[in-house]
Amino acid sequence: MLLPSELTLVPDTTTVAVGVVFGVLGVLTGRVCGRLVPLFGPGRPTPAHPEPAAPRSAMAGDGPRPERSESPLPEDEGPPPPRCPHCLTDLPFPAFLPALAGPGSWWSGACPSCRATVPTHPAVPAVTGILFALAAGAAVQQQWALPDLPPVLWLVAFGVPLSVVDLRVLRLPDPVVGTAYPVAAVLLAAAVLWPAGTGVQPSGDELQRGAEALVSMVLITVLYWLLWRVQPSGLGFGDVKLAGITGLYTGWAAGAVGALAAAFWAFAAFSVVGMALLALRRLTRRQPFPLGPFMLGSTFLTVLVGAPLLP
Repeated sequence: MLLPSELTLVPDTTTVAVGVVFGVLGVLTGRVCGRLVPLFGPGRPTPAHPEPAAPRSAMAGDGPRPERSESPLPEDEGPPPPRCPHCLTDLPFPAFLPALAGPGSWWSGACPSCRATVPTHPAVPAVTGILFALAAGAAVQQQWALPDLPPVLWLVAFGVPLSVVDLRVLRLPDPVVGTAYPVAAVLLAAAVLWPAGTGVQPSGDELQRGAEALVSMVLITVLYWLLWRVQPSGLGFGDVKLAGITGLYTGWAAGAVGALAAAFWAFAAFSVVGMALLALRRLTRRQPFPLGPFMLGSTFLTVLVGAPLLP
């Protein structure tokens, strides 16, 4: 990746054409990945006090028994897994693909159990298309190596629906975050190990980027873990789980300094938006507010620029 000073300010015809093609691809990808959003409901905390026992007459059989509750999840089992919003059936989450499982379900959106269509959240295709176009345009203008673009597209593909889920229900679901890690690792390893020029060995610069990506992943994860240990009520453990992949990407694009700068801007943007919502009375001091979208947003900007986001 080239430095920001080497960017072309006015996009040429090739950049626009590539951006349009990848924008359409992003809309189609968002149509598939956007079906994840209705599958994840809000997390449910463990109740502080158990529910009172049933009346003796009902337990002894005197009179009609109360019907068994059809609630999809007892209150003491934590966040629900991926479930069909129609029939409330647990859906298997496929490895390495942020989409519905089952023959044809990933594209049609049909639930494998009840065959009802799971709707796509409208924001996901739109945002994914825009970010795909921006990433492809940056790849053309900055003359990225061929394998540099796929990991960035993967960051968008899982990051956009994950952000929407976090905004809606304050969750960063483990199935999505867990799926993101191995695919990102493979794609970034391919980008690092890609032969330089006509040689058969990767360049020293690329190997250094790979090492900095691993160091940054550990550094940012430990940073978020420490913040979570100090103030667990102010930071969710889902943010700690997501921190590793944001550190991996920002370290690959901009080194350890870039990873720390991205973490700083994530918290800064989070604070500014939170204070604005407080001033507008759209948010209370006791009301939780998601950090995940800001973490993913600063990561994408760092990767797009290819340098630390410093003044």
